[in-house]
Amino acid sequence: MKLQHRMIELIVAVSVVVISLASLFVAVYQGIVMDRTMKASVMPVIQVESGNIDDDRETWVMTINVKNTGLGPAEVRYFNMYWGGEIIHDTSVFIARCCLPEEIPADERLPFVHDAFRNGQLNLVFDNVRRRFLAPQEDIDYIAFDRPDATTQPLGHALWDSLDAVRHEMSYEVCYCSVFDDCWLARFPEHSREPVRQCIDPAIAD
Repeated sequence: MKLQHRMIELIVAVSVVVISLASLFVAVYQGIVMDRTMKASVMPVIQVESGNIDDDRETWVMTINVKNTGLGPAEVRYFNMYWGGEIIHDTSVFIARCCLPEEIPADERLPFVHDAFRNGQLNLVFDNVRRRFLAPQEDIDYIAFDRPDATTQPLGHALWDSLDAVRHEMSYEVCYCSVFDDCWLARFPEHSREPVRQCIDPAIAD
C-alpha cells in the first residue's frame, strides 16, 4: 500500500515538473516569437538607385537616390560610393580621373575640375546621408546633377555625358540599423544584404 502511495506521489511530482518545464518552454518560445515579430514590424530596407531623368520635371538630371522601402525607420550609419573597386573619397578627384579628356595632363586635371565648379560649368547638389534617419518610404537624392546646356556650358555638358556613362561602372555600399540596433550591410547594384553586428566604415578605416 505504501509503495502504491509513493508511486502515485512520484508520478504526480514528475507530472508537475514536466508541466512546469512545458510551460517554461512555451513562455520562452512565445517571447522569442514576439521579439521577432516586433523586430520584423519595424525592419528597414534600404535601396540605392541611380538615374539620369527627372520624370516630374521632364529633364535630364543625374541622381543617386537612397530610399527606405521597409516598414520601420532606418539610421544610415555610412554610405560609400566605389569606382574601380576604390572608395570615392573626393568627388572632384573622381571626376578628374574618370571623365576629363585624355589630352589634359595628369597634373592639370584636378585644377581643371575645380575651375569647372568655380565658373559654373559643374553644379552638383549633395544631401547628407550619413547618420541620417529615414522614415519608411522616405528617400533622398544623395547627388543631383542637372545636365548643363550644350550651347552655354559646353564643358559641363561634356563632363555630364562622361559621368553619366561612368555611372554604370559605380557601386554603392550602405550600412544601416533599425530602432532595435539590428544592422545590415547592403551592396548595389548587386542588391545584396547581410546582417552585421555593427557598422564599421571602411572609408574611415582607410
